Amino acid sequence: MSPFPGEFSEDEGLSRSDLKAKKHRRMLRRRRTTAIVVICVLVFGIGGFFGIRAAGGVFDDLFGPKGDYEGAGTSEVSIDIPPGSSARSVANQLVEAGVIMNSEPFLDEVERRDITIQAGPIIMREKMSSKAAVEAIVNPIKPPKITIAEGRKIDQIKSTMVESGMKAEAVDKAIDDKTPKDYSLDVDAPSLEGYLYPATYDLNKDKTAEDIVSEMVDKTKAEIENADIDLDDANRIMTLASLVEIESPGDEEVRKKVARVFLNRISDDSKTGKLLQSDATVAYIHGARSDLTTTKKERKSDSPYNTYKKKGLPPGPINSPSSGAVDAALNPTKGDWQFFVATNPDTGETKFADTFDEHRKNVEIYRKWLKEHGEDKGDK
Repeated sequence: MSPFPGEFSEDEGLSRSDLKAKKHRRMLRRRRTTAIVVICVLVFGIGGFFGIRAAGGVFDDLFGPKGDYEGAGTSEVSIDIPPGSSARSVANQLVEAGVIMNSEPFLDEVERRDITIQAGPIIMREKMSSKAAVEAIVNPIKPPKITIAEGRKIDQIKSTMVESGMKAEAVDKAIDDKTPKDYSLDVDAPSLEGYLYPATYDLNKDKTAEDIVSEMVDKTKAEIENADIDLDDANRIMTLASLVEIESPGDEEVRKKVARVFLNRISDDSKTGKLLQSDATVAYIHGARSDLTTTKKERKSDSPYNTYKKKGLPPGPINSPSSGAVDAALNPTKGDWQFFVATNPDTGETKFADTFDEHRKNVEIYRKWLKEHGEDKGDK
């Protein structure tokens, strides 16, 4: 009976076994509520002892799916494992990315195989079994890659290497104060500038920065051999090619004409006093602006790369030239041009001239383009 007249107890009419089962369910609800409260305290209180991401893994462990995917997975997904990550944080990261269903089978497999998970980029697949995911960490599906674009300078190449996960100190050690001869390429050059071949390279956990640099130099060596370039003449060709690379667009014929202009300027028939007068070499000293223009002050530099003051080619390349630029340096078009200017940088249209007066007219066309595009800052 209800202790209050006119009211009925919610337990009234239940059998003893029903009451016992109801009491058990209440106990389970209280335990689950307590667990959730504890987790919330851990996430939002006590100074945030566990981060949100770690707590997410705790939620997954308590309330997430308990099974495991089967097979090698479906679509590829790129995962970047932060330095210092624990096996559990990696497991949580893979769960969030949809690579594995939950962390426990993955952690069991990591422990069984006794592996150490390395930081850095790695290719995984969605919906992988835990065994397949661990195997992909031990033997990557696809090794991460690094791409060195054509026309990049050493500083830019070093930055790309560091961004790919290599340590800056290791990259500096592999490149700074080194020459091609340090990597078995018998060419006299002041540095590795121009000899780090622009291409895509595989990065696996066993490769060091020095290994990658060695591959770059080896590819340059192969190009020199394939083009039948004499090693005694290689630095001259690579230097000329680097100028062609940065001073002209990718059009093959334009590049070959530009190469001829530079050769004419340093010949006995030079109309520039055997000075190349290349803004690109001055920009190499001081840093390039978007339009590759230089100032009067910059052109007064005593650097051996200042081709407004130093006759002939600079001491070495100013970037890593493409094979097309090397071909232009080897096979310049015949002609008497001594001047050129890209009058429309958007389209790559380039005008060539035999005389300085004709060249000045072409330069005015270029200046007009700069003004129309808000980039003419004058000759400072």
